Amino acid sequence: MKTMSEFSDWFKSSFKECYCDRGNLVDEKRFSEIIQLVLDNEADEESRAIFEEKIRTCVKSNGNYEREKCVQESIKQKLCEHKQEIPEDLANTIKKSIGL
Repeated sequence: MKTMSEFSDWFKSSFKECYCDRGNLVDEKRFSEIIQLVLDNEADEESRAIFEEKIRTCVKSNGNYEREKCVQESIKQKLCEHKQEIPEDLANTIKKSIGL
């Protein structure tokens, strides 16, 4: 299990690798993984602050974040709408994976 410091170092390193020297988003797949950590409230305060600053200043980063956030919100909404129709073990697995 990683300590918060190790996680923060990993987050900063991975985040930096998502961007070229000019600050443009070049690794959308890796950035998507980082978005999931933020949406799942797994990022520490410092990492989240770095992330939030970037999505405020980078249109492409913000667009990717908004898309991922919408997907997660849509899944949550569908789970609530179809609660009685989904097998309990499947619903619990999905809820756990999206932090619900």
